[in-house]
Amino acid sequence: MRRRLLTAAAALVLVVAGAPALAAAPAPSGYLVGSTSPLTPAQLDQLRDAGAQVHVAYRNFGGAAAAIPSTKVAAVRALPFVTSVNPDPIRKLAAVSDPAAAPLPNAPYWHDQMDLENVSQTGAGVWVAVLDSGFYPNWRDYFVESDILTDKARAFTGVLGNPNANQWDSGSDPHGMAVSATIVGHRFADDTNEGGWGAGYATGSPGTRWIPGVAPNAKIIPVKVCEPIGCFGSAINAGVDYVTSLKRANPGQPIVINASLGGAGLDAVEKNALDAAVKAGVVVVASAGNEGDAGMGFPAAYEPVVSVGAGGWTRQWNDYPDKTWWLDDVAEASVSEVYVTGFSSRQKAGQYLDVVSEGRYLLLPYPCAQLYKDGQVASSTNNRTCASKATPDNASAAPFQYLFMSGTSFSSPAVAGVVALMLERNPLLSNADAATGTLNDPASWGPGELERRLEASATPLQPGSVTVTHRTGVPLTETWGADAIGHGWVFADDAVNAAG
Repeated sequence: MRRRLLTAAAALVLVVAGAPALAAAPAPSGYLVGSTSPLTPAQLDQLRDAGAQVHVAYRNFGGAAAAIPSTKVAAVRALPFVTSVNPDPIRKLAAVSDPAAAPLPNAPYWHDQMDLENVSQTGAGVWVAVLDSGFYPNWRDYFVESDILTDKARAFTGVLGNPNANQWDSGSDPHGMAVSATIVGHRFADDTNEGGWGAGYATGSPGTRWIPGVAPNAKIIPVKVCEPIGCFGSAINAGVDYVTSLKRANPGQPIVINASLGGAGLDAVEKNALDAAVKAGVVVVASAGNEGDAGMGFPAAYEPVVSVGAGGWTRQWNDYPDKTWWLDDVAEASVSEVYVTGFSSRQKAGQYLDVVSEGRYLLLPYPCAQLYKDGQVASSTNNRTCASKATPDNASAAPFQYLFMSGTSFSSPAVAGVVALMLERNPLLSNADAATGTLNDPASWGPGELERRLEASATPLQPGSVTVTHRTGVPLTETWGADAIGHGWVFADDAVNAAG
């Protein structure tokens, strides 16, 4: 969905001499209205009578999203069942076996470094809801159709967002496809200019191949909650509410939410949404953020959510400009070749960083590369379009269909995939016993059983510093402290064994 910029048409108004001009009514703004339990029809009527234009009332927890003029906020807040009225927050995306595709000559480094070769589980029987930017209409060019649960895919907008008739596959950003590809894999049509950097073919020769996912037999539910300007909290909450309903309708079905997005603060209604999902048995995994020393974003910083920082391999781009490095063998030497990226958000007071996983230079579908400078998201690209791959008669189109992508946006789905492997091993495992505590008391929050097992299985990391080769071929020094490592590095085999 593209967010349209609305331009008010100028209107000529005749005013009788001596008569005052009528003042325009204040335009409504988006708000999240909290309540202790799901709103009743009578309470919704009271909200409307007080001046709130209700956008959605959440089903599984207390609260609603509404458009409210500034002159009516006090009246809404004064209603006896209303516990909070806060502006609708905006989160941002955290991105700095197929017969049609031949196998890769080797495993991707991020699989090798996660010890996936030691795991027999594939995520079979697990649903992963990807709360993100949705898919492009040509998503079948990248995915096996049966891997995507199209009958369950949905799209939600913010309070003031444009209606999109549930167009989950009319995305305005490829981020959601890249995140999903990390989990279930994708087709890769190799060409000399694919991947964005380096010389030659990324796989060593031309052709179409299949890049496996961390949980290749899991099923993806695309849930579009983001617009070009960001991801409104009201839409995210609606997405979480929808997935919670799916879980309650299918109590024996293991379901994971991946949220590769985040922002400052934890809103009361957002906490209600997360608590309802967690208590229902949905496992929520989220990216820690790409803000470095500025700290983590929410929902990841909320302890009942599994939060994931980003690391990489010390031998990335070691033979620059050759770009087949990602298929080199990773030595089985514990965490000796692991580093934590400088952009990965550090844990600050009142925040909880759980684990670290691969989030540096994963080769993923990203067909809007012309909107990014050197592979990094450029500023002022809110009004985005996407063209097909460049051809001799369409040279202005996107130069790449794939990029070596970085960000906690991709370490999060890597761990969401590992969680899917754990749930295949033990479908009854969840974080439903997590301590949700109170909104402004992080000390009252606690992890659930799955998170505790995942954390205990992680291999501890030590603070350190390493110089690696950057994507441009120049040296890059990455330095991290104790606030960047959580409980350590996730190895898939250890996590699966810990699932019981």
